[in-house]
Amino acid sequence: MTNIKLSIARYFEELISLKWLVLGVLIYFYGTVLKKRIVENAIFDGVNINGWDISLNLFNDMYMIVYFVVPLMLFFSTTTILDDFNHEILIRVGSMQKWVFRSLKRFWIKSSIFLLIWVFMCQFLTIGLPHSWSWSQFSNSNNLYNTLNEVVVIFSTPLTVFILQLVLFIFAISMLHVFLSLVYVTIKKINLLLIMCVILFIGGLVGFKLLPSEYAYLSPTTYFSITKYIHSFNPALKGLGILAVQIIVFTLYLLMIDLNKKRYFQSVKPYLSHLIYISLCLLGIISSSNNLGPTEGTILDVWVMSFRGTSSESFSYSSFFYYSIVFFGLVYLVNFDISKELDSLGFYKIIRFRSLKKWFWSWFRRILLRVIFLLLLFMILSVTVGLFTGREIQYKLTVFDAPLYTVFYHFLINGFLQIVVYILFVFIFSWTRKDASHGIVIMSIFMIIMLPGINQLGVIPVGLNSLVYLEYFSPLRITLVLLISSFVIYSVIKYLFTKSIKM
Repeated sequence: MTNIKLSIARYFEELISLKWLVLGVLIYFYGTVLKKRIVENAIFDGVNINGWDISLNLFNDMYMIVYFVVPLMLFFSTTTILDDFNHEILIRVGSMQKWVFRSLKRFWIKSSIFLLIWVFMCQFLTIGLPHSWSWSQFSNSNNLYNTLNEVVVIFSTPLTVFILQLVLFIFAISMLHVFLSLVYVTIKKINLLLIMCVILFIGGLVGFKLLPSEYAYLSPTTYFSITKYIHSFNPALKGLGILAVQIIVFTLYLLMIDLNKKRYFQSVKPYLSHLIYISLCLLGIISSSNNLGPTEGTILDVWVMSFRGTSSESFSYSSFFYYSIVFFGLVYLVNFDISKELDSLGFYKIIRFRSLKKWFWSWFRRILLRVIFLLLLFMILSVTVGLFTGREIQYKLTVFDAPLYTVFYHFLINGFLQIVVYILFVFIFSWTRKDASHGIVIMSIFMIIMLPGINQLGVIPVGLNSLVYLEYFSPLRITLVLLISSFVIYSVIKYLFTKSIKM
């Protein structure tokens, strides 16, 4: 009991210290300016306001959150971690898992004081305004300084929104600190911890101003404000799903943190690049599904929108970058296999296969099977995401004006041939230059060729497997272009093999 009393006494002693007083004054001045603007705009529009308009707008103000609250939380988190992490404390607490919880507790002692001051100022600035348990006319308006018009539609009372904002903020900063703690106990590099803080801060800035709403789930600041959260996730359950995934990942990592990670990392390391690749592809499919709207489209529309791609006539940056991740990312991974195969190629292997052509087909056959598997996997993932996001289970397309069997043919056959062309191109460069980095150069050239206005006739065998090309060319024409290209490139490879043997 004595220890509890001492802890409470220290807490209140800390609460009335000068630094917290300075923070309170800063919030007060910012809130006063915000209050003045809201009151003036309400008078100008001729609508009534109440205390919730000030308290909720101040509690959800994204400028204050991005430029003031997030840097402050990052500062509290890093200082807590660096001050408290040493071997003596680790021995005393017994494990890294327990240290993370201890660090979270210490972080919350600091952050709770700031939160108390913030909440107090949100209520203090309502003095002089009418009090009500209902939404005001200003909250329902589309005024520039009102950020509540979207939550008003969903929640019946402002008190509910205030409580949810409080819960969301507590959860967000807890996850932030747990993430940074896990990074530090894993790597134990101060510079990396600071770089991670910079990335989180810049990510918040980009997410606030530049990131489209369909990618808002990538921004840390989305989870700091209930109004931003509601604006980003429609329906709101999607956001809860993402938060649940975060909790599961952090919990699993906490359970594993005291195990021999090096052994597990070594077993996972060979598959890490492939896991990252599949994760990025899956994120793109989920994002494409979000673009359809909450209840629009069928499960096959998710697949078509994900692999719509881009052409010289129909170009969008999101489709361009996603195409690059999916198809050039795959070729990038295959490029490493080509490099390993060429490094292991010696006289013994050539004698065993009797010819370079037989050696080539011995491993290239496996790559072709992998390509087929991935194309089918992309279709299954798209349909699965469509099912989980509530799309109609119908065997038709509503977002693309082409017969379904034509789209299937183009995605599978022309997609397969297009990837084969890419891989054969990369093989030629790797064979002639004996350096895997040249594969990246050729993929960069491919990306340039896909920019608007370059491949208008569709004769350059790059990007032709984009579904959007079906709007301009027949799938059989594209197949013919890709087959001729594959034949020509393979003939060049056979010539290079013949030349190598003669040398």
